[in-house]
Formats: sequence, structure tokens, C-alpha cells
Amino acid sequence: MVMKTLLQNFRYLLILPAMLATTAAFAERMYKWVDENGQVHYSNRVPPEASKQERRVINEQGRTLKVYRAPMTEEEKAEEKRLAELEARKEKILEQRRIHDRSLLATYSSMEDMLLARDGKVFSIEALIQLTNSRITSMQERLLQLSDEAAEYERSGKHLPAPLQQQITNIREQLAKNAEFSADKQLEMEDIKQKFDADIKRFNELTSEIPAETARKRQLAALERIKNNPDIKLDRHDRTLLASYATDEDLIFDRDQQISNITALINDTRDRLNTMQTHLAELSDNADEYQRNNERMPDLLLQQMKDVIADIANTETLLQEHRSKKQALEKRFAADIARYRELFASH
Repeated sequence: MVMKTLLQNFRYLLILPAMLATTAAFAERMYKWVDENGQVHYSNRVPPEASKQERRVINEQGRTLKVYRAPMTEEEKAEEKRLAELEARKEKILEQRRIHDRSLLATYSSMEDMLLARDGKVFSIEALIQLTNSRITSMQERLLQLSDEAAEYERSGKHLPAPLQQQITNIREQLAKNAEFSADKQLEMEDIKQKFDADIKRFNELTSEIPAETARKRQLAALERIKNNPDIKLDRHDRTLLASYATDEDLIFDRDQQISNITALINDTRDRLNTMQTHLAELSDNADEYQRNNERMPDLLLQQMKDVIADIANTETLLQEHRSKKQALEKRFAADIARYRELFASH
């Protein structure tokens, strides 16, 4: 029993200094806060009305030991959420960039390899454009012949046959579609050139004597100075740009990715449209055959033609939406890239 009592007393003696130190520390602490009128208050207790204000725990020397943040307003919560989303987007872009960098280094061993790859893709599209333009020339010649035939009927006062009128209409539609196809391929070729230009520049950075990471750190340091420079006026869109992209190359990379995605959608939609138009031409040929034989067109064939025409109209609308979206993206990114570089130039 005596031994147990001695042990308890010994434990008490060990923890007593810590208890005294803790009590002394709490005795030295005070709360400091600023009310809505800008008045600074000091107290060892926080009144209820100050619970919505930011307050600090300070010691006798005035050093801050702990900070209790004021509850965020709805606007502040919304802004914090927006900034978190921007940070997540920036990290996603950086991760995509790292993947792209690894792919560049794994795919190409030199800049000459990249130039050969670029020229090969450009040559393929140029050949397709030339073939399409040749087809356009042939259709224009055929349209001219049909127009001459139609003029002969008009001069002789005869009624223009429906098959001839349908052929003229079909060729005009095909001319318009082929012209659009050629224009789209021209834009696609320009996109490929721009993408390879950016990739070649990035490849040179990755393989240069100055590590790309060092150049990136310099860019990030400049970015922080721009954000903190009171002489540079930044609106909300400027801050979004600077928060979303670490460098203008990241901005260009994001542009190329988005433009590439929408271009793929345009190509896919256009291919589906061409398939439907070919199907419609086949159905029209069948309908012409019935008409030439003075036979009644089957209801099923007529319904199929109506369905395909409706699908073509919907697909053409979708294709135009994709093209408009691409134009809007190109316009927005062009403005963003110019503004981003302007900010760095002003710095």
C-alpha cells in the first residue's frame, strides 16, 4: 500500500509542471478581433457578437498562436468553389501535358522525324483535297451539260422531264457538299500544321540543354509577380486565365486539344452525312426507275426516302452546330492567348 501511494505521488509530481505550464499558457492568452466598425478588441473571452468575425489567439508578447477564420459568406463560398474547380482543371491540363510530353519523346527521336510525320499527314490531306476539287470540276461540267439540255427543252417549249430536273438538283447538292468537304479538309490541314508547330517547339524544349522544368519555374515565378503587381489591372477573366494556365504553352495545348476534339466530331458527322446522301441517291435512282417505267412508287420506298431526308436535315443541323462551336472556340482561344501574352508583356 505504501509503495502504491508513493508511485501515485511520483506520477503527480511528474505531471504537475506540465499542468502548471498549461494553466500559465492559457492565462497569458488573449483574443484579438476587429468588429464591423474597424474597432480592435482584446479580451480573454469572445462575446457572441464576435463569433462571426475573424479572431486571433495571442500571447503576452502579441504573437499569434491560433487564428479562427470568420464564417464564409455565400459569395465567398462560391468563389472558393470556383477557384477549386480552376485548380482542378489546371492540374488536369498539366497531367495531360505530362502524358503528351512522354508521348512526344516516345514517338519521335528527332525534330526531323516530326517534320516527316507532319509532311506525310499534310500530303495525304492535300491529295484528298485535290481529288475532291477534281470531282467538283467533273460535276460542274456535267451540270453544264444538263443545263444545256434543260435549256433546249425550254427553247422548244417542252416540259422539263422530272428525271432531268432531279439530276440537276442532285448535282447541285453534291457540288455544295463537296465544296464544304474541301473547305473542312483545308481547315483540318491548317490545324495539323499548327499542332505540329506547337509539338516541335515543345519537343525542342524537352530535349534542349536547359531543362524544361527550369524554364517552367521561371514562368511560374513571373506569373506570381503579375498576380501580385498592383499596377496591372486584372478583371475576373484575367484572373481565371492566370489561375487556369501556368504558361501560354499550356493555353495553346488546351486549345489544340479542344479543337482536335471538335474537329473529330465534325469529320465523324460529315462522314455520316455522306453515307446518308449516298443512300438517298440510291433510293432516288430506284424512284426514277419506277417513274421511267410509268409504275407507281411503293409506299415503303417513299417512306424510306422521307426518313433519310429527315435524317440528313438533322445531321446537317448538327454539323453546322459543330462548325459554329469550332469557330467560337478558335475565336475565344485567339483572344485568350493574345490577352495572356499581353499580361506577360506588360509585366
